[in-house]
Amino acid sequence: MANIQDTDVIRHSISAFYAEHSKDLKRAQSLHEAAVIGLKAIAEDTWHDQETRTICDKQAEFHASRYHLIRSILDDNHENYLPLILPTTLSAEESINSTFKNEYLTIGLEESLMAEYLAKKEEDPDLVVPAQIKHLFTPITFPPYALTLDSNLPPRQYQITVDMDSTNYSHWLNAHPVDQPDQTCYRLRANRWGKAQFNNVAFYRATEFIMPCIDIKIETVAATGDKKLSAMKSRTIEYTGSNGPRATIERPEFVGKRIWASQKFTYAGRSFVWITPEGKGIMQLPTLYEVENDARNRFKEAEREVEGNELCWGDFKLGQGATATATATTTVTILGAIDQLFEELLLASQMTKLAILLFGHDI
Repeated sequence: MANIQDTDVIRHSISAFYAEHSKDLKRAQSLHEAAVIGLKAIAEDTWHDQETRTICDKQAEFHASRYHLIRSILDDNHENYLPLILPTTLSAEESINSTFKNEYLTIGLEESLMAEYLAKKEEDPDLVVPAQIKHLFTPITFPPYALTLDSNLPPRQYQITVDMDSTNYSHWLNAHPVDQPDQTCYRLRANRWGKAQFNNVAFYRATEFIMPCIDIKIETVAATGDKKLSAMKSRTIEYTGSNGPRATIERPEFVGKRIWASQKFTYAGRSFVWITPEGKGIMQLPTLYEVENDARNRFKEAEREVEGNELCWGDFKLGQGATATATATTTVTILGAIDQLFEELLLASQMTKLAILLFGHDI
């Protein structure tokens, strides 16, 4: 990421969205205006640094769009109305601290508490498991994750668009609700400058451009000589969130297998698996299921035992001709009531795989 160190600009940028979150639209409008001025000044002062200039220009455009949206709302005397409260660190904290039906904790909070406990236990082996998460260490006693969710809440659906900065080989994947194309929520940045394939990407909340909320490491695979075939090889992917001390690691059934083999990971003491649908085309995004908890370390296709319905799935259609990548249409759907931190992990996973499929390899 570019080295943007102007603390006033960073403060104005983040505070503008915090003010939106608090529904203080007049203050948000003022802060968006200040952020635009500051970001444009940085872009002008860093004309020699194309990456920094591009990022500042993009974020200035984003703040300007929010400024004009809020101005139109205030002009119409709807002081507390916003079509969408964009995700921030504040909204993530509120999301994971809510409770599900039957007083279940959100899975994002369970993961955070579990990671904190395990880190402390390394220094104090006799540390007692906190009562809030004791059930996570006796898996037979807790129900499938899907049963803790409110089935009355509709799923969330994001459309993914792609921008490319040819100057520095950066690709930006942008996620917005399907019915609100001007409300960008998340961005994934992938840079392959001087590389034959991606080995890391970064996932951002659009409101917090200066720091990714998830850093993503991608295992390299042997090239095939055909970039499309190389992109469809399974690989291990590691996700490290800014909120927690441990990474979530997706491990494929077989590394390097075509097409993407099942990928399993654990989160908050539960096991999940991504399964690529069959018969929907060779380039396709996977579907997420929960897996029965057991003592097996490996997930075998012949022994697949998933619980409940799909938790997250994607639909990808490649465009036609020379603009196939630019005109591809992609949607990601996530079951309703999933808390923000877990939702961000799932969306980051789908967007990472999409980036690999579209432009992850040279050969």
